[in-house]
Amino acid sequence: MLTVKNYISHFENIWNESPLDFPVFEKTYSLNEQKIREQHFSDFQQKINGLKSKRKVEELRRSDPSKTFFPVFKSFLKTVFDFDQKHLEIILSDKFKNVSRDFFYRAREFGPELSPENIYQGMRNVWIMNGIQLMMDIPVDITPSVFGYSMIYPYSDNLLDDPNISAEEKQYFSVRFNRRLHGEVVLAQSFTELQLFKLVEMFEKQFPRTEFPKVFESLYAIQQGQTNSLQLNGTTEISDNEIQKICFEKGGASVLADGYLVAGRLTENEERALFGYGVYLQLLDDIQDVKEDAEAQTRTIFSRRNDYDLDKFVNKTIHFGRKALDEMYCFKGSQIETFIKLMNRSIETMIIESVGMNEQHYSADYLAKLEKQSPLRFDFVRRKRSQSTSNRFSFFKKYFEQNTPGRAVQF
Repeated sequence: MLTVKNYISHFENIWNESPLDFPVFEKTYSLNEQKIREQHFSDFQQKINGLKSKRKVEELRRSDPSKTFFPVFKSFLKTVFDFDQKHLEIILSDKFKNVSRDFFYRAREFGPELSPENIYQGMRNVWIMNGIQLMMDIPVDITPSVFGYSMIYPYSDNLLDDPNISAEEKQYFSVRFNRRLHGEVVLAQSFTELQLFKLVEMFEKQFPRTEFPKVFESLYAIQQGQTNSLQLNGTTEISDNEIQKICFEKGGASVLADGYLVAGRLTENEERALFGYGVYLQLLDDIQDVKEDAEAQTRTIFSRRNDYDLDKFVNKTIHFGRKALDEMYCFKGSQIETFIKLMNRSIETMIIESVGMNEQHYSADYLAKLEKQSPLRFDFVRRKRSQSTSNRFSFFKKYFEQNTPGRAVQF
């Protein structure tokens, strides 16, 4: 049986021991360096805007992207965010590019009602599972379970996060979905449930229950974590310690399930490492969503803090994440060191950006200090985000819509 409670306790100990002081970062940026990177960012944005017309999208689809789009994107990642060559070789490798393209195409076929934003939500989990494949030297691919588990997110999360659905209905859905995960025959009560049950069938076909029992134990664990997380939205009083346990359980169990649906079997060290990685990603999500969670009265480690506490808790998260990712070295993939450094760099960049995007929740001194660790000034990030949010997916949406069913998508 999976020892989720032991993993929660293990990472709670690491969290409690993580210091509150400001972390040491690999690079600090001067004002002039930030301005140079902002100009590179604007140049890239201008080039992308030039590709948004139907004619340009069609030309790009017919071209060789290795000679058109990706050299521009590579330059963007290097000159704006300082990714080194080894990191770029992973991010822009054919195997990672191809699976992103294939997932989007398959998702549109499976759920044509889903928006590009919904599909992107699932694609984020595909990237996590592809990373696990890379760490385990398993071919990077969209297997039935990678597709099925990643598609669960845009369906189940949207239902559980919908404020128009009552808490009672969400609890009823969780009970029914849990029964289906345990192999029971359950008649779908809605289109969303019907889609979710189809996705569960994909797991069952790739990993028969009798041969891979822990695959399904990991799914029960994430379902339990999701169910427990409903308490974060309720009116019942709940302690900070219990909030922490629920957040750790939800995040850790989610990536633990990723690992089992990639490999079928894991060692205890691999289980624990993936659980910690999931906790770190959950903390990142909670930092990113601190404004929305506070407004919706969703209780997380961060949404219940005042500004002074938030400064320290972001520091604590970064220290915690570095310790948690150290445990990933139990994997023996040929690119493991480069990939772990890439993960840490990417997550810390997102944390820094999230602080800048939610400046009202942090002290002025902390913002000024952390901004020096960002390749872009916070004001620039906020301005660009406000300009692009409404059409964030417009270019990619137009691009994929040019590809009719049965036709190879070239990206």
